[in-house]
Amino acid sequence: MSKRAFQLGKNKLQLLIYFSAILLSAGVFLPLASFPVYGEASYYRIAEIEAWLVIGFALTGPALILGGREKFAILSPVAVWTVLLYPGLRSYYESSNDTVLKQLGNQLSSAMVDFASNLFLNISEYHWGGFVFLFALIIFSFSNVIYRIKV
Repeated sequence: MSKRAFQLGKNKLQLLIYFSAILLSAGVFLPLASFPVYGEASYYRIAEIEAWLVIGFALTGPALILGGREKFAILSPVAVWTVLLYPGLRSYYESSNDTVLKQLGNQLSSAMVDFASNLFLNISEYHWGGFVFLFALIIFSFSNVIYRIKV
């Protein structure tokens, strides 16, 4: 295959961004996995507010491109990743900067965290929706970065 076959033009990248943003927005409602007690879980069912933020930020990228603000479209995947990574980062920084009283409270609540992590680590079945969501997230992120480099 020629090198030209792998090159994406500006219009194709825009279409890829639009498609992946729509797929990512729909992916928050798709079943990600099954849990023994909880049943089927989607990102929307686990974190409703964060799911709406992901949808809003994902659709912001195409809106910025259509509105002629192409330079700022890169902020869309950055915002989506921030929403997705925020809970983990927040818990990491809160645990490292706590007072003695808060650390004691965190140790008491760690039993519940251990129970929840054991529940979520015992996934009985992964669903296709999780792969769609992850695929759309990766394609959306990379296509926005490549588009920003080309613009």
